[in-house]
Amino acid sequence: MSQTLMRWDQAQLAEVPAGKGWDVVRMDRSRGWRTVTALKTAGAEVGPVLHNSDHVDVLVPLGSVAEWDQDGARVVAEGEVLLVPPPAVVAPHTLLAHSWIVPPGATLTDGMALYEAYAAASASMAMDGTR
Repeated sequence: MSQTLMRWDQAQLAEVPAGKGWDVVRMDRSRGWRTVTALKTAGAEVGPVLHNSDHVDVLVPLGSVAEWDQDGARVVAEGEVLLVPPPAVVAPHTLLAHSWIVPPGATLTDGMALYEAYAAASASMAMDGTR
């Protein structure tokens, strides 16, 4: 973690491996933003959520999305590297096109709540013809 803090102190992206303290669900940007909105609308606690120009990453407790089967999203493999900006870089601000939608805090997003919100966002997008 000290490498992460050093990079953040230098206002740089840190390389953090997934699957060590949390799992990550990766989805395309538009569906990811809708999923975060659905989570908030449902009153769910939303933990750290990253985004860049291609996708949105939601951090969840280890093992909570092991049965993930939603099309258009995947669980990031253990050890796959995430490029993570300092916690103060929150959308609409970015660092090399990376930002937090929800910065790191004391909680992670519940895997089942994320699953349900993702399904709701997908259905909503299908109904209005959004990809």
